[in-house]
Amino acid sequence: MPDENIITGIEALLKAGLEDPVNVSLGGEPVPVRVVTPDPDLVELMLPVTTLQLVDVRRGLDRSNNEFLVEKNMQDFTARVEWPEAPYNLHYTVRGHTESSRQDRLLLGQYMRFVDAHPVLVSASGRKFYLSRSLSFRDRSSERSFEKALTFVVKARLPVGVEETVPLVLEHKLNVKDVNDD
Repeated sequence: MPDENIITGIEALLKAGLEDPVNVSLGGEPVPVRVVTPDPDLVELMLPVTTLQLVDVRRGLDRSNNEFLVEKNMQDFTARVEWPEAPYNLHYTVRGHTESSRQDRLLLGQYMRFVDAHPVLVSASGRKFYLSRSLSFRDRSSERSFEKALTFVVKARLPVGVEETVPLVLEHKLNVKDVNDD
């Protein structure tokens, strides 16, 4: 699992889920997903398409269990020091691009249902990611403004720090005898 690229894995899971016609479709046909970086305006898009863009990575609020781990090897007099994973929230902008604003709104509604139906994504390696979304126009009865994009928030634990083997410092106990005891 150390060679696994977590962000690429998350994007592959989201792409597969959003391209599944059971989750998102126009007239029963799947809508292809393009992962765009960094600016979707510079990408030539074939309509209809869904764009998925990582726009922000923020440190999560869960800071528990972030202390480093030490495993001593007394035979080699070394210790393996490992800094565990830390929580982060990855913010993805998900936007539908079609030929009409009505179809854009239909896609937006399907994106919302996708997130609500899939609060947990599981990668092939068994790693779990928790998925939520930003509020949409349907969630704010006082404001009827239409949002053209939805923000998916993926809670993930990403590796931080390093893993290193260091030499152990040996403690020496000295027996001191007073010279005047003779």
